[in-house]
Amino acid sequence: MKKKFNFFIIAFFVLLSSVSSQYSHSKKKWSIRIGANDINYYPRSYPIKFFLHKKNNSINPIFSNVELVHNINKNLGLYLEGSLGMVDNNRWKIIDGFFLKFGPGINFYFLPQYWFDPYFRLGGGYHKFNYKNKILRISGSKFYKLNKKDFFLLDGGLGINFWIVSNFGINIQSTYNHVFATHSRDYLNFCKHSMGLVFRFGGVHENYSDNYDNKEQKKIIEINKEDSYLPSIIEKKEEKEDKNILENSEYENKICCEKEDLDYDGILDKEDSCPDKFGLKKFKGCPDTDSDNIPDIEDLCPNKYGTKENKGCPDKIIFNPILFDLGKDTLSSSSLGIIDNISEIMIKKLPNSKFYINGYTDSYGKYSYNKRLSLRRANSVFEALVSKGVDPSRMEIRGLRKYAKKKSKGRYVEITIKK
Repeated sequence: MKKKFNFFIIAFFVLLSSVSSQYSHSKKKWSIRIGANDINYYPRSYPIKFFLHKKNNSINPIFSNVELVHNINKNLGLYLEGSLGMVDNNRWKIIDGFFLKFGPGINFYFLPQYWFDPYFRLGGGYHKFNYKNKILRISGSKFYKLNKKDFFLLDGGLGINFWIVSNFGINIQSTYNHVFATHSRDYLNFCKHSMGLVFRFGGVHENYSDNYDNKEQKKIIEINKEDSYLPSIIEKKEEKEDKNILENSEYENKICCEKEDLDYDGILDKEDSCPDKFGLKKFKGCPDTDSDNIPDIEDLCPNKYGTKENKGCPDKIIFNPILFDLGKDTLSSSSLGIIDNISEIMIKKLPNSKFYINGYTDSYGKYSYNKRLSLRRANSVFEALVSKGVDPSRMEIRGLRKYAKKKSKGRYVEITIKK
């Protein structure tokens, strides 16, 4: 027991002395971890062989382990941890014994600036587990009797934070816990593992390099005009600066009002039909994104090269296709939204044009069935457009078949301008 205690103390001071802050780094002051814990009372004879055996592990559900951490700097954090649950201790033949561990400690972070954030932890605290009137058979005629339920312990181990985003992640950790009791050896010791979620919050710490203290400090001296030897010079300089600022401001305001061109296209805003977009002089300051010689302000398809007859849209397709589910001819809510936009364009922007309503199916299935399905799909769109106020005489329904490699590519209705 004495050797193990010395190991904890030596490890604590070695790691504490190695903690440094050699470069600038920001870190949240606080973090909280919530998760489930597993208490492992391993067999003393073959601890590694039976370490994962189900009867030696007691897993308690989420929220059975909570830890609050205050980060002193990027490498060092102080924590306060609490764990509880109903635990089986097969070593002592105890079933569903109330387990409690509570205490502080220190976390030593190795890679705090990365998403993969491993750390070493060392701590201690209070442990409660009822061993009153319990007897442990060690071997043959040897017994170990205990009549106690409150203990002091030291623990140490490793943990890892996997930061999904900057302040939220997943935590995994494992510790060895040494329980102190008279002549206990390791009859009471256990391993504790936990897994849960971790969240960082609060302000940030700034850790500056050691060279910061050696930097030359600039000293700011306030000049009192009443005690200064040159008050008149200072006052004249301030008056001159104020006058220059005022004159420059008035001049800039004058130029701004006379020649204002917010989009810097060389066309004054008062003559620019698109004052907030860089445009061409021949289109009165409006852009022509697709270079089809039709300004975007008049182009129904500003991102596709089109013709004037189609109001800037290509010869064939001018509207987004209306998609259907497999074997269906009913319109979805998203399709009805597309039809609202199409009907408005048909009525207001293309009042003299006529259209084909082309229904498509995929290339699978019987021809006769697909022919009827394509016509039903086209008719669904036709009726929806008529309900929005489009003249039915301007539309013609056609049922077609689409030969596509992917099935979903052929299930839609397409609206084109009728020549």
